[in-house]
Amino acid sequence: MYVLAFDTTAIAASVCVCADDKLLCCTTLQNGNTHSQTLLPMIEQALQQFSLTVTDIDLMACSVGPGSFTGVRIGVAAAKGFAWGGEIPCCGVSTLEAMAESRGVYRGYVCACMDARRSQTYTAIFKAESGKLTRILEDCAISFAELGEKLKNCKKPIFLVGDGGTLCYNTLKERLPRLILPP
Repeated sequence: MYVLAFDTTAIAASVCVCADDKLLCCTTLQNGNTHSQTLLPMIEQALQQFSLTVTDIDLMACSVGPGSFTGVRIGVAAAKGFAWGGEIPCCGVSTLEAMAESRGVYRGYVCACMDARRSQTYTAIFKAESGKLTRILEDCAISFAELGEKLKNCKKPIFLVGDGGTLCYNTLKERLPRLILPP
């Protein structure tokens, strides 16, 4: 089963192709152009690398936010177009949950963060145990102060992931010594 997945909710656009449970390719591009200019060429290039066409795709997956409103619209419109035109099943994926899942096996908490500007962060919090994530906080936009309040009772390490991780770490590290910013 071939899966075509992409994310256009953040500064960088990403496109991945999977065969069953194997990642064939993953491309991320941040060149200053809008995702409306880069997404379709990225998809075309990813498929061509494996001599695939859209008709070979069995499932479309697209990030549905939170994130850039325009980016969400670009990604969802592309997914819908491919899915409808090719009669391909399509599913939406939380950007923050995908970030948390992509970071391997941690023990403690995983806090996915994206800069929402205006001293806010798009955030979701998960408890990581035995290789599984359990959602603690639904996707939301909150202030750094509110995020600090949500995390203050976490007694285990808190791993910050996502393009807003550094900002959250620098803002909250004095109040929350259990914060960890993985490489």
